[in-house]
Parts: sequence; C-alpha cells; structure tokens
Amino acid sequence: MIERTVNKEDFQNYDRDKIGGSMLYCPTCGTKLPEEKGVKFCPNCGSSIHDALRRMETAWSCTLQTRTIVFLATLLLCFTATVFGALAEVDPLEASNIKREMDSLETAIETVGVQVIFGNNFMHTLVMFVPIVGPGWGFFVLYNTGRVFAAIAAIMKMNPIFLLSLTFLHPFAWMEYISYALAISESFILAYSIIKHGFKSELKTMSIVLTVCSVILLLAAIIEFAIIKLAL
Repeated sequence: MIERTVNKEDFQNYDRDKIGGSMLYCPTCGTKLPEEKGVKFCPNCGSSIHDALRRMETAWSCTLQTRTIVFLATLLLCFTATVFGALAEVDPLEASNIKREMDSLETAIETVGVQVIFGNNFMHTLVMFVPIVGPGWGFFVLYNTGRVFAAIAAIMKMNPIFLLSLTFLHPFAWMEYISYALAISESFILAYSIIKHGFKSELKTMSIVLTVCSVILLLAAIIEFAIIKLAL
C-alpha cells in the first residue's frame, strides 16, 4: 500500500469532478486512490474525498506577507522595549550591582567562551517562542537589557541612547535582535493558529524558524566573542 503526506497545496487547482483521475492520493490518509474517475470515498480509511478536500481548502495558513509584517512590527517593538529600559532611571546602588553582574558575565565569557553567549541568548529565545507567555518574557528581557545600558551610562556619565546606538554598530547586535523578533513574531502566529485550529500545521514552520534562530545566534555569539577577545 502506498501512503504519503498530502498538503493543501496539492489541491488548490483541483477539479472536483475528476476525483480519482487527477487526484492520486487521499487527502486524509495519503493512500493512493483508484485511477477511475468519480471516486467518492477512500478505499483505505473510508473518508469522503469531497469533505476532506473541503477541510483542506478552508484550513488556516499564514502567508509570507503576513509573517513579514508581523516580524517587522515585532522587531520595532523589540527596539522600543530596549529604548524604554535605557531611558529608565537607575539609582547609583542599582547601577553598581548591574555593573558587577555584567563584569561577572564577561569573566565567564572570557573563561568559557562562545558557549556562554550562545547558551544565554538561546535559552531566552526558546522561551520567546511560547504562545502568550513568550512575547511578555521577550519584551521583559529586552527592557532589562536597556536598563543595563542605563546603568553603564550612569556610571560612565554618558547618554544611554548614544551608548545603545554604539552597540548596533556591531553585526552581532542586529543578529540577536532579528532572532528575538523572529521568535516573538512566531509566538504571535502560533497563538493565532490555536484560535484558527491550525496549531499542528504551524508547528512545522516553528521548527524551521527555531533552526534559523539557532544558526543566527550561534554566528552572533562567535562574532561577539571575537570582538571581546580583540578588545582585551
């Protein structure tokens, strides 16, 4: 028995009156259908070919254009959250504590290397993929990132926005924020897919986005570590 996975795209231009002739596989179980025309039911699973096709035609899917718009809007929100954090007031004691924590992290990076940078960023990114919870966590992390810049700027007597802008002269900063925006935007899409009963099909896209984020974050960590070593 020949079986395969059948996608919605297989039937977008399909003529309903030719089921069994042009349509070779059952849209429910993927079993090959008899070659004669007019087949109404799958000989393997017994499902109605017309009903299965109708369900596939009305199934929810997110277009590339929609994904792009959601991603760009999310990227803007990521920058906004960081700017708000950078503009927040930080008292001298809190600034000293934040600076001490960053010095400890820098020491760990110098000792362990790329794994610390990648591990930290990837852990946060994984949480950002979670529907509903992920965006909140992501914006909270990015707001606190801005507060780090506010603390360092307060100690160095610099403008925090200027200090933040200097960071984005490095490619790794853009790469990290692109990964965060991809993760959070996919979280929004996953949440919407649950409402539209398309969560299962969206998981495949999520796995692809997760892989892309992993690669980008790894490359970003390598670049960031190289810049840190050069600065020492």
